[in-house]
Amino acid sequence: MGSSLFDIPRDTLFDPLMKPTIALLALALPILSLNITLGAEPPRPNVLMIAVDDLSDYISILQNHPGIKTPNFDRLAKRSVNFTRAYCAAPLCNPSRVAVCTGMTPHQTGIYQLDDFMAKSAPAIAAVAMEEQFKRHGYDTYLTGKYYHGNPVNWWPEKRMAATWTERKPPFSNHGPILKNGNNVMGSGVHAIGPAPGDGETMPDVDILNNTQRWLKQKHEKPFFLVHGISKPHLSFVVPQRFFDMYPLDSIVLPETPDDDYSDIPPVVKEKVLNSQDLEHFIRIRKAGNGWKEVMQAYLASISFCDWILGQVLDSLAASPYAESTIIVVWSDHGYHIGEKEKLHKRSLWSQTCRVPFLISIPGMNTASRNCAAPVSLLDIFPTLNEVCRLDQNVPQALAGHSLAPLLKNPDAPWPHLALTSSAPGNAAVSDPRYRYIRYADGSDELYDHQNDPREYRNLAKQPDFKPVIARLAESLPKSWTPAPAKKDGNAKIKKH
Repeated sequence: MGSSLFDIPRDTLFDPLMKPTIALLALALPILSLNITLGAEPPRPNVLMIAVDDLSDYISILQNHPGIKTPNFDRLAKRSVNFTRAYCAAPLCNPSRVAVCTGMTPHQTGIYQLDDFMAKSAPAIAAVAMEEQFKRHGYDTYLTGKYYHGNPVNWWPEKRMAATWTERKPPFSNHGPILKNGNNVMGSGVHAIGPAPGDGETMPDVDILNNTQRWLKQKHEKPFFLVHGISKPHLSFVVPQRFFDMYPLDSIVLPETPDDDYSDIPPVVKEKVLNSQDLEHFIRIRKAGNGWKEVMQAYLASISFCDWILGQVLDSLAASPYAESTIIVVWSDHGYHIGEKEKLHKRSLWSQTCRVPFLISIPGMNTASRNCAAPVSLLDIFPTLNEVCRLDQNVPQALAGHSLAPLLKNPDAPWPHLALTSSAPGNAAVSDPRYRYIRYADGSDELYDHQNDPREYRNLAKQPDFKPVIARLAESLPKSWTPAPAKKDGNAKIKKH
């Protein structure tokens, strides 16, 4: 195998400005193909970022669902640091994705809901987005699949988009195919579940894959930042039959739902969740014979289809000239409930919605295949890539996250930071290595001890012994909240999911 940028000693990989003494060391290494000369910096690495839609912690490397089949996540984890306690910045697609690309929290940008458009947020508009940061450091930038949420007119203004991306190829936010005669146990339209016609040719994810494969076959004179969005397992849970066949109904395991699970939940949560469409869907599928198992089967099948797409992308990168010079970052915008807390879908501050898959792979890294249990955030992606790719121009916004470079070098290194997830104004959660604390806008709260109660069945917030824990964690909650952008007539219609 040829040598690469990452043959340089690990401690130098994370130095944003390599010193001449480091270059002397580099000259002693067999990396002449990179044309490193005395006193010169090595080429910046490529970045392949894979953003997945609605993928929960069910995947095998996070061990939260028995019988799941995700061999390509296993394969990627062997060459990555796998962050096992990673959290999204928001439990909903749009605000979570805006947070990743701007490096700012929802309470900084005012982006809380699906119809809070990035193009109308003054703080977001004033920011340098991650893709822009790569562009201004000489990268070619490519986008296919879902990275931003919803209709393109609600992203950056078109002139800015054209300047940001070297090339953009649809589909973007496409959650098809939609079955007209599917299983309507959860509802019709996007809620219908069942096998897709054919063996994948109708899947938008296959079109997205073709775009990425074409770009990886091209000759690139500049380093590239390539964003590949995987649409599944987002609704509709419609994928080829062979993925359903991996999960016979009689093998499906369902989450436990203790009868008293809601007995210690704040009233505001009961009112919001118990009166929501998510609960209505759950009641509906629970009454429909095997309905719950059928929905779980369809979600698991969609995850395995997502895993297959991931494998195809990894194969294409491995076959390209860029395999040894490309960092891979994989993340999901948020988690998902398939009955946990008697709830379907997302939009909660419980861990099932907020814990996400998150892996970083750097060719030649000496911490490959390691798990990292520190509480980290998707907000950490932007500052991490700034450091490991030596993107040394400052951005005007205050990045909310922290570089994960110390954890990439040593996954057991001390990590003083907490992971913050925020929802509508006044509603936020924070996690440390052991506890998760949730506070709602009316002041009610929840506290869970993940060491003894990882499923969050027992709310400890009212127990006096835990007041010091709550006081410590509450210090990291937002002190102020930027108002959401004004809603004006003429906003492009946005899909509910």
